[in-house]
Amino acid sequence: MGQDRVASADGTTWRLELSVPPDLSALGDVRRSFDALRLPPNVRDDARLLVTELVSNSIRHAALRADQRIRIWAGWSGRRLKVVVRDSEQGRPARIAGSIRPVPGAESGWGLFIVNQLASRWGEIRDGGAGYWFELDASAPRGRDQQP
Repeated sequence: MGQDRVASADGTTWRLELSVPPDLSALGDVRRSFDALRLPPNVRDDARLLVTELVSNSIRHAALRADQRIRIWAGWSGRRLKVVVRDSEQGRPARIAGSIRPVPGAESGWGLFIVNQLASRWGEIRDGGAGYWFELDASAPRGRDQQP
């Protein structure tokens, strides 16, 4: 797993860059990287869950080869965390249409629903690449129900 941490001189802002293989075994390393960051506990816990969901989606649905990488970027402003999970430099057609709530009893399809429920804001990468991003605001109430 490639990793780069850069922090400000006063330690209140930082960024984290990770590069992981498209394999479920990488999820533990990703979670541990977020555990090591100085974040408010509620932001850290939500970030771990949401980044795990997005990386899992990339592993399962992006059709990446074993030699390709999923790139994760996170930046903390002292109040807001932004995380970007990019699985390809090439875009793919948007798959979100209508409601993202899975049918009751569904065993899969809950990832983006969880992101929608916990993130302050989130969306698809639309700059020619593929993946998703989310933001968590430390001062916002938890469990906001906002559409992207």
